[in-house]
Amino acid sequence: MAMEEPMLTFAATASALNLVDFIKPILMLVLLGAYLRVLGSILEQDVRRLNLNVAMWNSIFLITGCIAFVAVLAIPIFWVGFPVMVLVLLAPMLAYWKHRNDAVQDESQKFTLSSMSMGDRMAARKSRSDQRSAAAVLSGPKGDLQVPGEDDPLKPIHMAMEDLLLPALEARASRLEVALTKNGGSASQIVDSVRYKREALAPETAKNIIDYLKQAAGMNVEENRKLQRAKFGIRIKNSVKSTVLHATTSGSSQGILFRLDFNRDQQLDRNYEDLGLEAEQHAILLPTLDPENRHGIILAGAASGQGLSTSLCGLLERHDAYTTNIKTLERDVQRMMEGVDHAEFDPAGPEDDYPMQLRSILRRGPDIVMVSDLKDPATAVQAALPGREGPLLYIGIPTKDGARGVISDWLRANGDSKDPEVMKKAVSPLLCVVTSRILRKLCSNCRTPFNPTAEQAKKLGIKDPANTQLYRQSGRIQVKNKVEECPTCGGTGFLGTIGVFEVMPIDREARKLLVNGDFKGAYTHARRSLGMMLMQEAGLRKVARGETSLEEVARVLSPPKAGAPRSKSVGASAS
Repeated sequence: MAMEEPMLTFAATASALNLVDFIKPILMLVLLGAYLRVLGSILEQDVRRLNLNVAMWNSIFLITGCIAFVAVLAIPIFWVGFPVMVLVLLAPMLAYWKHRNDAVQDESQKFTLSSMSMGDRMAARKSRSDQRSAAAVLSGPKGDLQVPGEDDPLKPIHMAMEDLLLPALEARASRLEVALTKNGGSASQIVDSVRYKREALAPETAKNIIDYLKQAAGMNVEENRKLQRAKFGIRIKNSVKSTVLHATTSGSSQGILFRLDFNRDQQLDRNYEDLGLEAEQHAILLPTLDPENRHGIILAGAASGQGLSTSLCGLLERHDAYTTNIKTLERDVQRMMEGVDHAEFDPAGPEDDYPMQLRSILRRGPDIVMVSDLKDPATAVQAALPGREGPLLYIGIPTKDGARGVISDWLRANGDSKDPEVMKKAVSPLLCVVTSRILRKLCSNCRTPFNPTAEQAKKLGIKDPANTQLYRQSGRIQVKNKVEECPTCGGTGFLGTIGVFEVMPIDREARKLLVNGDFKGAYTHARRSLGMMLMQEAGLRKVARGETSLEEVARVLSPPKAGAPRSKSVGASAS
């Protein structure tokens, strides 16, 4: 005990000196400041750019910083504790260095001892971009466009365009968006319905790329406000296969948004059977195939980027276009269907507005009509006029609020009146409401099997969890003794998407409740009396079949947290 007291006194004195000596705290603060600067200006940006686990790495860096700070204070001798602090702070950065280099396929993008500076890496990348040969060829309305030569001032812009587009194509992106605002340029891409941010763009670079692609697509380069649409293509040199690009550009006082959809027709080209509807949901829609029951209105709703266009096209695809007169009214015809008479609304050209154009279509006596939206409220009034004696109408309603949002928007577009007669005219043609969301499908090459817990089995209706196998996301496969990124899905763990639906049938009792403004009663009636399957139940069925994961269903279908702000709709994928 007598021996321990001097040691304790020495340790306490040393720790106190660590804090009293002004040079030592300054060294500690300088080291922590440098550590935080490297994290904020280099590593965090790199983690986000490569779509690695941001939350995990931020937690590791934060915890390591705390451990390093505690270590230097706990070790009595500062000149021993300070090197330990340095080593502790270096450990997670070296670990991240190895982890991200293993995840990066392009050798030129890997960290090396001479390239830890983000500025140096960006400058080197730009230099390589300027020196390498062009890999892609754009094809406009009049054929392939000439690739800029070495001395052409457009060469750097073409290479910057390739740096933006080619990685998106390699990542299986369905859409790429470039935004130019007062705050600078930004880019993001959508892969399997999830948006990923790309590296920030210098304003001049973003503007040059947008103008370059607009010119290639045959758009008016000088027009930055008016909505423009065009179709062109891109292919790798010496390759026959070409990717079709649907370009959309619009602007406002806030800036310019340029959007590219990759092979949009293929994205929307899904058979009705492949949409993701469950057997009970098919059964609700089945009667409308009978010509005697082919009257009334089916409302289809989804949030932006959650499959509304695909659902509408799939519902139309149920009908034989050669024995049935099918017409559509759309603001942008996204998928041409054989045998279907598509009408694209041009706000600058037609004599009639959108509602009157729908009225004109209905007067021609079609069997089935698809209406893409209700942006003009009078459209709903025209659609409801034929009642239950008119054709079968499919009407798209973008909404984030499920069946409630669809019904509310429909009634609002019809006048949302307290007059029972007005409400009755709006409600009487309704047959059902189809709402959808998009789930990512697990990659069958790398998904990881597991047995569900008792709680998970109960939610899924599984009676024997010990002998039931579910799957979760992985993104990694084992090759010999090394774990590598899955080449099939690119390390995301998901490959492709599938819809998850809720089909709310509307019968006579439900219509009475809706006329009285009782949506909750109508919804409960559909659930309890008509056997409606909730969207969560449909999603869990897909989990039980191994099509997706519990985590993915929770990500897409979990209600927003209380008090959380509602995000604004963005121009996400329509597929």
